[in-house]
Amino acid sequence: MLFGYECEKCGQFDRDFPIGKAPREVACDCGETAKRTYDNCSFILKGGGWPSKKESFNKEMTKRNEDAGKRMRKEHGDGPLKTVAHDYGNGDIREV
Repeated sequence: MLFGYECEKCGQFDRDFPIGKAPREVACDCGETAKRTYDNCSFILKGGGWPSKKESFNKEMTKRNEDAGKRMRKEHGDGPLKTVAHDYGNGDIREV
């Protein structure tokens, strides 16, 4: 994958690295140190699988999990269900 770098002498250029392996600084062809640049993202996440922009991620995921629990109870009766815990980060773990 191509990553952008900028040298103070030569300007901008790209280098190819595996995803997650691009260093913050590389040696430019002129011998100077070039720093990695960060451009706008070239893709957009669309579809129903992503949280909406109106609600926070935790709030929307909690609602989805609670709805799933209600569907399970409707399908399997009021008997005991397996407890499923979801980790929402920062120690926020909830059961459905």
